[in-house]
Amino acid sequence: MVMNKTVAVHRLVAFLIINFAALSPLPAGAQIGEKITGFRLTDARGAIHTLEEHAGKIVVLEFWSFKCPVSLAYDERVAALQAKYRNRGVVVLAVASNKNESPAEIQRNAENLNLPFPVLLDPDGALAERLHATHTPSVAILDGSGALRYRGAIDNNKRVGERGRIPYAEEALDALLAGQTPPQTETNAFGCTIKR
Repeated sequence: MVMNKTVAVHRLVAFLIINFAALSPLPAGAQIGEKITGFRLTDARGAIHTLEEHAGKIVVLEFWSFKCPVSLAYDERVAALQAKYRNRGVVVLAVASNKNESPAEIQRNAENLNLPFPVLLDPDGALAERLHATHTPSVAILDGSGALRYRGAIDNNKRVGERGRIPYAEEALDALLAGQTPPQTETNAFGCTIKR
């Protein structure tokens, strides 16, 4: 009788563990190498953007905020990145994922800053969550098939001109354009946390 109770308790515990694991949400978000699908966002001017329209191109998604001084300090660097790679099949899109930034504010600030790339609205932070973007500025780089190949910081310098700059995003783009894997696929982003 004692043996049967022990077996029954072990079975119950095993049942609960298996079912709890099945009911627990798995971590959301894409892994490096995973294709990103279902991308459809409106930019600050109302135009719709999808990944399909950029099929075959490398897409750099820069998580951006007009309220973050670190993000603003990177605007020129991101514009230079776009200028350097634009004619090589690379598209740069900014993404505004902070819930405390309205579409009207985003549009006004993007226009005032004269950004040379569109700013897509991610008001519920779904794309940021999907790509594990936690800070502005940070980037997610997708290859021509839409697979996530790099995620993290643009470079390691908070201020322009600091010594020892490692251009993570450029290294990733150069590798992808050469048909290779980026030397680093993930780095730690820094700046302002994305408000959800």
